[in-house]
Amino acid sequence: MRRITQARPRPRAGRFAATALAIVLGVAFVTATLVFTDSLDARFAAQAEGRADRVDAVALPADPARPLPADGLAKVRELPEVAAAAGTVRGEAVLLDRGGRALGGVPALALSAGGAASRLVADEGRLPAAPAEAALATTSAEAAGYAVGDTVTVVGHDGAEHDFTVTGLVDFGLDLEVAQRGAVVFAPPTARRVTGAEGFGEISVRAAEGVAPERARAALAHALGARAETMTGAEFGRATAEDAGVRTRTIGTALLLFAAVALFVAALVIGNTFAVLVSRGRAETALLRCLGATRGQVFAGVVAEALVVGAVSAGAGVLAGIGAAVGAVRIGAALPGAAAVFGPGAGALVPVVRPGAVLLGLAAGVVATLAAALRPAYLATRTAPLAALREAATADADAVGSRRGARGRLAASGALAAVAAAVTAVGTAAEPGPAAMAVVAGGGLVAFGAVLPVAPLLVSAAARLAAAALGGLGTAARLGAENARRAPRRTAAAVVALAVGAGLITGYTVVSASVQATLAHVMAREMPADYALVPAGSGAGLAGDRRLPPGLAAELRESPAVGEVVRVRRAQARLGAGPGGAEGAGGGAAAAGTGPGGTVAVTAYPGARLGVDLAADTAAGDLADVAPGRVAVAEDTARRLGLGVGDSVALGGDGPGAPARAQLRVAAVAVDFPAGLTLDPADFARLFPDAVGDSSLLVTGAEDADAAEVRAAVERVAADHPGVEVSSAAAQRDQYGRMFDGVFLVVAALLGVAVAIAVVGVGNTLALSVLERGREIALLRALGLTRGGLLLTLAAEALLVAVLGTAVGAGLGTAFGLAAADAAMPDMVPDIPLGRVALLLAAAVPAGLLAALPPARSASRIRVSSLTSAGGGGG
Repeated sequence: MRRITQARPRPRAGRFAATALAIVLGVAFVTATLVFTDSLDARFAAQAEGRADRVDAVALPADPARPLPADGLAKVRELPEVAAAAGTVRGEAVLLDRGGRALGGVPALALSAGGAASRLVADEGRLPAAPAEAALATTSAEAAGYAVGDTVTVVGHDGAEHDFTVTGLVDFGLDLEVAQRGAVVFAPPTARRVTGAEGFGEISVRAAEGVAPERARAALAHALGARAETMTGAEFGRATAEDAGVRTRTIGTALLLFAAVALFVAALVIGNTFAVLVSRGRAETALLRCLGATRGQVFAGVVAEALVVGAVSAGAGVLAGIGAAVGAVRIGAALPGAAAVFGPGAGALVPVVRPGAVLLGLAAGVVATLAAALRPAYLATRTAPLAALREAATADADAVGSRRGARGRLAASGALAAVAAAVTAVGTAAEPGPAAMAVVAGGGLVAFGAVLPVAPLLVSAAARLAAAALGGLGTAARLGAENARRAPRRTAAAVVALAVGAGLITGYTVVSASVQATLAHVMAREMPADYALVPAGSGAGLAGDRRLPPGLAAELRESPAVGEVVRVRRAQARLGAGPGGAEGAGGGAAAAGTGPGGTVAVTAYPGARLGVDLAADTAAGDLADVAPGRVAVAEDTARRLGLGVGDSVALGGDGPGAPARAQLRVAAVAVDFPAGLTLDPADFARLFPDAVGDSSLLVTGAEDADAAEVRAAVERVAADHPGVEVSSAAAQRDQYGRMFDGVFLVVAALLGVAVAIAVVGVGNTLALSVLERGREIALLRALGLTRGGLLLTLAAEALLVAVLGTAVGAGLGTAFGLAAADAAMPDMVPDIPLGRVALLLAAAVPAGLLAALPPARSASRIRVSSLTSAGGGGG
């Protein structure tokens, strides 16, 4: 038996080429993901350890709104466990670029540095010491083009401009806030003068000689009391690394999910290959059984083939993945915006290849291959010894089994579809957010699982339709459609593989387009004008204490290019309590969980006519009815608070002399209006007597003014006020669009790996079809079928698979993309980008033709003499 097993003819390597390619691509994806994530983690860990070495203990405010008291630093310095202590003033200031404009969309972080216990050190130059000196974060310096020795201008808390000489550059490393906002570093007295901050945002200490860091931390905690949160330097470093590492883990998790999809698609291709090879070798297996081979030996033979193919292909995939990851790290380090995507420190990445990444990549490839080969190996053991004498009788077993089990397949598919619908309904009914999206994604996975049992039936039905439709192209094209029907399970595996990849790309496209549409809708609601002028850092739609300089609206109105200027004032009001009617919020406040102490955003438009200068649709009432004592409520706020036209709401203001409560009646429920309540300016002034100044200005150009003239006029006025930002709804929409388009391209490229594997699967299916039908192809050639006709046959079969798989995937992807978008954000505006989806469907045609070329080449080499051979095959 040993000699017989060794003499068994081995399949030619070409039969496993597509399978090996699928494994290589999947494993390369997994390995590259692990190497790239390990490189990011190593960079973060190195920075955290370096920072932890500089201090032994750190104290932070327990309440971010209440800084540590200034006298606390003196108490800490008197501790016997402390050798040195430093307090960090923490505030914000507007950093101007070389053109005099505010750098970035929010004020920069303003900090103090210096002293023996300061965590900050200058990576270039030195820290500031004199009143006219400052240091910049490396990210801020790069963004504005500043270097050591340059002069920078900073706008302080009082709106005054201050010039400083740059003495050094500070690498803040893992600080995500600095990566997003930038930072300016001053000497302590200068930091207080510029920011107006009181107390300290941090106190760091170096322990006395012989004192352990934990003991220094305990002493620090005792001195500062409950107002401080203390930790050792090492704990602080780990916490900072974990905060920054969230982004790394998120990116790594997303990439691993894509890699898992690629492996799943590869497994379908692998299983398809082994199923056909086992079927093709039925006679050989039966002969071995006749000669005494046991079922265990047959099973071991198929598994051994899978193990060899999986191990060799996984090894090649690991090497390819390492090469791809190293290249990605090198490219990412050279991109100036890498920190914005992957976090601070991405620009100094060094490729890290850990044994775990190599082993996991190898294991993923081998395990996926073995798992895919188990069912074919089991089916091989079911081959009876006498099957060698009746191979022809079993040729259509797949088709017979499909017809016999049609009802069972439909029942299984229906049950899974019902589960998918139920899970998706739960996700869409939940509070929008990541958890709800995860539930919807789970429903999508179950839905694709529901396609698996019914896929052979879909293939058979589609093949019948295709055969009728392709009849006009001749016998060759009709034969291609019929060939798919003859082995529906094999063809279905390729269809499902394509459907998974196409579904993921379509779903993400729908989610991306819906999020973009929703953001555009929100910006149109928050910015109902061409331009908005806001205090630097406040944002166009945020309420806050920052106010615009007085007289700014009058300056804008003087320009002939400006048609209308609407003043906007915003604040947060306290909601009153009590049942509806005379007090409260119509009973809705309690229902919404906004009892005493709850707040609501309020807005007023001094000088503007609601319903005329500011128009919006109303769900009930009329905006023109807003007057003293009467308010308009945004639709979502009305729903949350249970308010309707005619209800009363009690509001409390702030400031000296402000009334404890004002009773206001709802005059209108507005659609697409700022969230919260819109008050008459007189009511706003009574509730907020200290809110002097406008929160923002909405500017609309004159009817006959060119768009460039309007923008120039607005920017010219704003240039005289450094603390003022100009934002454009159109520009912001364009910015968001470019951002999402960029993200879409990245994700589409990742998912494209899964689609590429699926296309390989289509080619593999056709190649196995050629292998299985060697005698039939030889007979057709003998009867006069030309090589062109043979190519048309295989092309028709490839197009059937490609179009069916892509159509199924696009349908499921669109449905679950809409569901995922609804679960992602409240008030989602659904959007199906028909152009992108149509492009995806159109891409199925060339993909199918390309997949058919290699099998067609093999089929064209089959000789008529193969009719007398055992199977025929390509040369």
